[in-house]
Amino acid sequence: MQSKNQLPESDYQPPESLNVNKKTDHFFISINKKKGHSFIMLGVYDQNKFRHVLCRVGKVADFEADENGEVNYPAKLQFLCNALFFASKAFLKNEGVSRKKRGDVPITYQAYDISYEQYIEFVRILESLRRHDAYKCYKPDSAADSFAIGRDEVTLTLTSEKKLPPVNVKKLNTNLLELNVGNTCRHSAIALIEEVQHAPISSLVSSSFLMNLPYETVLEYGHPSENIPFYVLPPPPGSFHESDKAKEKVITKLYLRMENMLLLEPNSQYTQDKFLKLKELYLNIVGPQKGLSLNELLRSIHTWKEEKNNKRVLNVLRKEYFWDSLPFIKRQSATMNLLAEVEDDLAAEIANRTFG
Repeated sequence: MQSKNQLPESDYQPPESLNVNKKTDHFFISINKKKGHSFIMLGVYDQNKFRHVLCRVGKVADFEADENGEVNYPAKLQFLCNALFFASKAFLKNEGVSRKKRGDVPITYQAYDISYEQYIEFVRILESLRRHDAYKCYKPDSAADSFAIGRDEVTLTLTSEKKLPPVNVKKLNTNLLELNVGNTCRHSAIALIEEVQHAPISSLVSSSFLMNLPYETVLEYGHPSENIPFYVLPPPPGSFHESDKAKEKVITKLYLRMENMLLLEPNSQYTQDKFLKLKELYLNIVGPQKGLSLNELLRSIHTWKEEKNNKRVLNVLRKEYFWDSLPFIKRQSATMNLLAEVEDDLAAEIANRTFG
């Protein structure tokens, strides 16, 4: 109950437009679960901090309403029977980029890096699917603005107008227009993320809509709290199509470590720092260092690991036991053990290729 002296909470309004830099701003796509509903958010973040939601959609049941817009009980019962034994109609609904009231709604999620171009690709998919919903989200004023060569600064406007050229969504439409036990809101959210990432989703993400997603946060005004770390994984190993199996093994191990380290003490500054360090190494290997030989990659990883600041961050024990205080016991962190394992794997593969 509100006290007499307490001012009423003012309604939050999202900005009408946002200025983004295609090269320097960091974009994400996330799969999220609120109670029994899975949905997708796309937005902008910086380090481990959320900044803006650009778009939010989720698959919902397409109930037939009466002349007053109400859904009656028989219609709901028929939908449930169809969903359990056959298939019911559904559609991808715009869920809005914000809420007027704070809310403090707990959700679980997993988020992934995408490029600006991938965000635009997703908006093009939405505009091509447009049937039941206008999909009000942040869009460039025109396709020409979005893809202008040499122009990195773009203004995105919150609008439901179609702005971009269409794409073929025939395959997605089949998935999105039906709802049944084998094709739920979770299945469709996964399909959309895989369509944008061009790679399979993480094994930590269950296809069951009843299962929570790996990480937790709270929605305030409809977007992730800025007071809780918001972790965004880099693009998965499958999106890089690495032909060298030894390198693929390295980036896969690093990726799995990043995923799993966030399950322990996620709000700790140590966890945030470690995650960013491992992400830095991963992105270097799949980016600027992609062309290195195995020998060069091994030297690069070893040098990076032994760098004073990196070593200080990576070797912190986030979970300690009483014997860790004993002077004759020196335990390495799981992250440092993993890096040593990666070095051993590379050294063994180099020896095998040289002498085998």
